[in-house]
Amino acid sequence: MGLLQDWGIQLIQSLQLLSPALDPYMDFFTFLGKIEFYMLFITFLYWIVDTRLGYRVFMVLLSTDILGMAFKHLFRQPRPYWISDVKHMGHIETSYGIPSTHASDSLSVWAYLAYQVKRRWLWITAIAVILLISFSRMYLGVHFPHDIVGGWIIGLVVLFLFIKYEKRVSNWLSSRSSNYQIGFGFAISIVFIITGLIVRLVIAPTNDPDGWAHLSTEARSLTSYFTLAGAFFGAVAGYVLMKSAAQFETEGSWPLKLGRYLIGIIGVFIAMYGLDALFSLIAADETVLGYILRYIRYGTTTFWAMFGAPWVFLKLNLTKQK
Repeated sequence: MGLLQDWGIQLIQSLQLLSPALDPYMDFFTFLGKIEFYMLFITFLYWIVDTRLGYRVFMVLLSTDILGMAFKHLFRQPRPYWISDVKHMGHIETSYGIPSTHASDSLSVWAYLAYQVKRRWLWITAIAVILLISFSRMYLGVHFPHDIVGGWIIGLVVLFLFIKYEKRVSNWLSSRSSNYQIGFGFAISIVFIITGLIVRLVIAPTNDPDGWAHLSTEARSLTSYFTLAGAFFGAVAGYVLMKSAAQFETEGSWPLKLGRYLIGIIGVFIAMYGLDALFSLIAADETVLGYILRYIRYGTTTFWAMFGAPWVFLKLNLTKQK
């Protein structure tokens, strides 16, 4: 990839000379591709707009992420500022470069959302967001152009699979019992972890080049696989239980919607960061117990979002039983 990297470095250096005034805008657009934004955005879709749509968008995001992480570990390619004097603009990244998960996530999530809603304005918004997020990653010096293209390819693959097979899989699962659906979700989450273990074993014999090994300190970590696995199982279990015991209306006045969102998101932050603080006292991330606690932490967070929060909404009369 020498020629691609050389050309990419020249392009990034040219972009970074455009204007310092672009820096805060690029920071904003790159934030739109971070987990913190998706946490705020997808819960809004789920609690306020359309429960089914919010859940499926989350499944698209998780599916894209697991593929992106696996390919990062398989390709093991550097980021621009690891191997050149390109500036990283304050964005320190310790994972491998290609593919850009910002690019893959934004394409699959926003294009899927636009496809489901079928509104011209949303297609325009989706395309703009995808391009601006991707552009910001190059401007900030954390991705080569070919990283972006690789991310788009993965995003398109996930988008195609969901559009083609989602209804068929959904109908098949709906015909099964709640226990079966939850068990199936757990099994898939274990597949996520096994995927990480296999990929990690494949790359284990090869060390990163001395020139950037000190920058790729967390690149080989398994934590992301346990994060995604836990989030997946918690979401599936929560959604299945919500449908049977806490199915709720997303309609209502805006004061009620605001109340739902505030209570729900506070619970998400408590689960996400409260458990992080607690579990960090018990075990380090890069240990077997640390991996298990990470799975529990993210599973608890998404279980709250999908089931716990709706159950509380109903108890507080912030919504109606569907």
